[in-house]
Order: sequence, then structure tokens, then C-alpha cells
Amino acid sequence: MAKIYLIRHCESEGNACRRTQAHVDALVTTKGYEQNEMLRRRFKGIHIDAIYSSDSFRSIMTVAPIAKERDLPVKVRILLREVTTGVWEDSAWGNITEEYPEDHRNWSDRPWNMTAPGASTFQQVSDRLLFGLRRIAKEIGEEGVALAVSHSCSIKAALCTALGKPMTEVLSFGHGDNTSVSLLDIDGDGNISVEFMNDASHLPPRLQRAWSGMAGDNVNMAVYPCRLPEQSEELLELAEADYKERGGTGPFDRAAYLKEAEALLKEHPNYIAFSYLKEKLTGFTRIGFDENLPKTCGLMERVYIIPELQGKGYGLQLFGYCAHEMRYGGLTELAMAKAHTPEEEAIAERFVFHNMNGLPEYLELALFSPTITCHLMA
Repeated sequence: MAKIYLIRHCESEGNACRRTQAHVDALVTTKGYEQNEMLRRRFKGIHIDAIYSSDSFRSIMTVAPIAKERDLPVKVRILLREVTTGVWEDSAWGNITEEYPEDHRNWSDRPWNMTAPGASTFQQVSDRLLFGLRRIAKEIGEEGVALAVSHSCSIKAALCTALGKPMTEVLSFGHGDNTSVSLLDIDGDGNISVEFMNDASHLPPRLQRAWSGMAGDNVNMAVYPCRLPEQSEELLELAEADYKERGGTGPFDRAAYLKEAEALLKEHPNYIAFSYLKEKLTGFTRIGFDENLPKTCGLMERVYIIPELQGKGYGLQLFGYCAHEMRYGGLTELAMAKAHTPEEEAIAERFVFHNMNGLPEYLELALFSPTITCHLMA
């Protein structure tokens, strides 16, 4: 029988920032790159004939270290893609909960009955992935061994079908950790058996469940643009708290701050945004400018989370909002000051920031996937 190690991709921006980046080419986090190295070590000494991946950057990078070490190409197959999330794509999960409450309840409780506009069903994605895996099995032959990188919903839907279970039982298969591994045996007639599934024993505890502490309605924040003058008082309260947290001395100039905010939002209506957790105001973010920065680079000026929620990863969701706005505004890089708060330090540690040439006070992050250095094959 052909053996296929079916692997979930490494941690990416959507996982860390709680966004539905199913088909968006999201960035890989620093944890994701660590997971990839652990995966490479796991397969040390295991024979591999071929490596396959969906066309997403996060999937390709998951097996890039193994491909380089073995001098094997990564064969890209769109049949390994994630489920399609329709109009939810690249939205914050918190916003989806607020704006599509009934559809989101279906997703959480009855995902086999997916009703988001434009989305595919779990049965459709299961059929697609299993078709792709059977095709890979034919390509490598009955004695072949392959790695195939796909995505969480696609994998659990395919495992459900492969084990002869109705799709109504798909929730029992859970979400495997990023880079978790399932081993499938496929015979010449396309029959599939599963040796094990969702195994992440290669990951140390700090890299396991890297995102799960941020999953669910209790932690998914909705993020909406600030609207002035209606929300002036809310903005000033958060801005003053942020000013004090950063060590500001002397009185906070509310009038000057509000005037500056009004001018910013007149030109860029989404550049100041509030975060909400179950309708409670939890923080804000602000995108700004520095004339010394390249025109292609946006400045994430502020990420502030209220004290009782600090240190729990919520700031990443505001970072996700900023990255989204900058990309859709035509910017290709995001800058942030080095002299930042602990919440912003967590963002800088989670993504691959670099020092900016000629601007030592800033860190810079490319907002689009970098060049893939391993050999790809269609």
C-alpha cells in the first residue's frame, strides 16, 4: 500500500490573529517556523519518495526544510486546499460571530451544515481532498511514501469520510495541532485505512496548541473602526490609558488628541479601531504615518488592550486588523516602534520583524509572503 503522511500546516497569521484566512496567503509565525523544524526532525531517518502541498505559503513552508534536506521538490496540488469560507474570508472570527450569528452557530455546532454565503460544505472538501490523496497514491505507487500538507477542516472532514463515519460526526475528530500528522494507507483500488491521526508528539509543550487558548467565542474579539464624534469619549479614555501605560508624564491633552484623530479618520476612516469582547470595549489600535518611512510602509502606532486582558494574546487580533487594512490599502510593509509595550513586544516576537535600514527606532515586517526558496513543481 502507498503510505501518505497527511500533515496540517504550521501556525500562520490566521491562527495567531483569529482570522478566517482559509485561502488568503497568510504569513507564517515564528512559532510556525519552529514547528517546521520539529517536523523535519520527526521525519529524520524515514524514507520519503515525494512531497506534496496545497498552494498556500504556510503549507509549502511547512515541508520546505524537509524538501531542502532531501533535495526533493514540493509538488503543489490545489486539491489539498482548505475549505472555502465564502464571504467570511480574511475576517476576524469575532466579527463573524456578530455579523453572521446563525451561520456562525452552524459552523461551531453543525459544520457539516455550513451555510456561510459562498462557502463549500465539509462533504465537498472531503471528497476533493480524498480524490487528491488517491491521485497522489497512484503517482507514488503501492510501495511509495509521501508527505502531503493540507489544512485542519479539510483533514478532519477527509478523516471522517475515510473512516466510514457520517459527516455529522466530524466534530469528534477535533482540530489537530499545527504540523500534526496522520498516516493513511491507500491500496491500488483506492481503499483507505488510517494508522494514526493528529499526532503532534514531535512538538514540545510550548509549541503544541499554539492557538487553541485563543479559540472560541469567549476570546474572539470583534474589531470595528472608530466613528467620531459619536465615540469620542471612548477613544479618549483608551488613548489616555495608553498614554499613561507608556510612561507619559503630565496631563493628557484630550483636545489635541481628538483633533489629530479627527484629521486622521477624515483621510483614512478605518485607521483607528476598537476591539470588543462580547460587546465589552477591550482596546484600540491606530495606524499612522511617518514621513521618514517608505511610501509602501504603514506604521502601526498603537496597540492597546485593557489591563485585565493584557498578556493573553489579544493584541495579536488588533495586529491582524492593522495588517489587513494596510494590505487592502496597497501597503506592502508594516512598521512598529521598538520602544513598545509588552503587548506590542508579543506581536514583535510572534512575527518575523527585521530592523529597518537607516531607521533604527523601527522594526519592519513584510506583509506579503516572502520568496519561497525550495524547489516547487506543478
